[in-house]
Amino acid sequence: MKKLALLLFISAIPLAQAQVDPPPAYPRDGAIKVLENDHVIVWDIRWLKQDYPIHRHRYDHTGVYYSPGDRIITSTEGEAREIHTDAWNISFQLAGVTHTESGISDEPLRAVFIQIKRPVAGAIETNSSVPQFPYDSPLERRSNERVRVWEYDGDFSSTANSAHYHANDAVVVWFDAKTQANVHFISRGAVHSKGIPTAAVGVFIFEIL
Repeated sequence: MKKLALLLFISAIPLAQAQVDPPPAYPRDGAIKVLENDHVIVWDIRWLKQDYPIHRHRYDHTGVYYSPGDRIITSTEGEAREIHTDAWNISFQLAGVTHTESGISDEPLRAVFIQIKRPVAGAIETNSSVPQFPYDSPLERRSNERVRVWEYDGDFSSTANSAHYHANDAVVVWFDAKTQANVHFISRGAVHSKGIPTAAVGVFIFEIL
């Protein structure tokens, strides 16, 4: 009954509210900025058990959910959808979406989201003799015109720490056994070794195109 009442309340949001320029999706309660540079903004997000105001996503964004949960998403037309999201799902959304959200699970849905601030930049070429990422066969989770997402599970390959270069900017998101999110940025053209910490139980690499 509580969920039904919440759906009815959210559906009653007047369309006039969405016709004014709404605020950006973040910052908001439950969202912590963990990294920002000229290329991306990275947020560690919890969908708290509360109503959030109408907002507009001003950037293309991608990310990974790392704790399951439920929420209600309501469009500017008042259409409300109750959604369950599993951990380790990959998200991608183009800029311009306007809606409101409400967390409804006791344990909140959690994710690391990467907002892409810049236009498509294209890969950078290098004369380096080291291999180009991805050279050691990670699992490809998503690919489109803005991002490619790769995953390493707990069985990292034997070449995981070999030197290589990145033709595209990349955001590395890794999780330890306590599901603590850790994030760092790699600039396109960078030559380095992966250096995955021994504490990592899952690693996601988001190539920003």
